[in-house]
Amino acid sequence: GVSIGLWFNIVPVLGVIQEVRGSIYSGVAGLSATVDGFPLKVSQVNKISAATLCTGFPASMAHDSELVSAFVKSVCSFRKVRLLGSAALSLAWLAQGRVDAYAEECIQIWDVAAGLALLSAAGGRFDVKVLEGTSLRVFADNGLLWR
Repeated sequence: GVSIGLWFNIVPVLGVIQEVRGSIYSGVAGLSATVDGFPLKVSQVNKISAATLCTGFPASMAHDSELVSAFVKSVCSFRKVRLLGSAALSLAWLAQGRVDAYAEECIQIWDVAAGLALLSAAGGRFDVKVLEGTSLRVFADNGLLWR
């Protein structure tokens, strides 16, 4: 798919994602978000034990057994874990309420820029930490899970 995000400083303003099947997600932070013209709204799941997490393993991240074990331990409290292969699509699904949370280490800003704008427009929230250069640590949810 295609993912285009506009940020001002470190604040997402606008996001557009066209997924491979043709659906178009778009949103303006503070206004609204849609998929194919229909409004997006985050889920109302308020317990991690009932929530679905989207995540992934970026190519820049080491995959040694210690890191993989730490990853497994960190996601065990979720009801389900999904790896869609696309940070942009994962965040679009979060904005749509199809999943409840997203977390990823060492993800590049261009992979999440549009999705975080969509999420913000759909009522979700996120926390971004710059790790090094354009590499980020991102935690995002429907606004009810990570406080």
